[in-house]
Amino acid sequence: MDLLRTEFDIQHHLVLSRKDTLHHALIRMIVSTLSTPEELANLRKKDLRFNKGKNLDYYTVKLSEGGRSRISPVDKRTFEIIQTMPSQPFRMSEEEMNEIVRSYSPPGRIYTCKKLREAVESILSDSDLFGVKLKNDEERYAFMLDFNPLYSGLWDLEDEEGVEDFILSYSEVTGSRDWRKISDETGIEAEIVKKVIESGKKSILRFRADF
Repeated sequence: MDLLRTEFDIQHHLVLSRKDTLHHALIRMIVSTLSTPEELANLRKKDLRFNKGKNLDYYTVKLSEGGRSRISPVDKRTFEIIQTMPSQPFRMSEEEMNEIVRSYSPPGRIYTCKKLREAVESILSDSDLFGVKLKNDEERYAFMLDFNPLYSGLWDLEDEEGVEDFILSYSEVTGSRDWRKISDETGIEAEIVKKVIESGKKSILRFRADF
């Protein structure tokens, strides 16, 4: 699968789920930590930690599955969202989790927890995640800060260029140029969507298809 399209699919889940805290937090945990459904179901708020490192402050979460546990980096915003939720945020079955992820899939594609996790893995493996020897939790967090766009805020639409790219790609994938509809579906301010749609610019996905 084209990595640009894969990135859009992941961001589509993140942006459209923002209206529902539980759904958004579930999707963020998968994208941020590559969590499995069992790890999510076992998660407790007490499993999250803020750490002061040698070179940077960082966030981690202890994830458990099948009697085994691992420590994963988690991005700051996801950490903060989980702190506002009940002590066991994701008390649901794997099928219920899959239904949440599925409901935010882009047109023509169906994602589950597993497929969303694999999509994130494909982005990270392109950055040579599996070929880099990371010695400790701080280094793992620093790596994710560099190569997982959720950690840097890019997938959270924190800069003007990122917002524009997402709107153009959303319009390209959905086939809609109705700025009011796009604003309603994505939660992006209507005037911003209108300005981007009326600019006549092409989506990066369209440029890729043209070549």
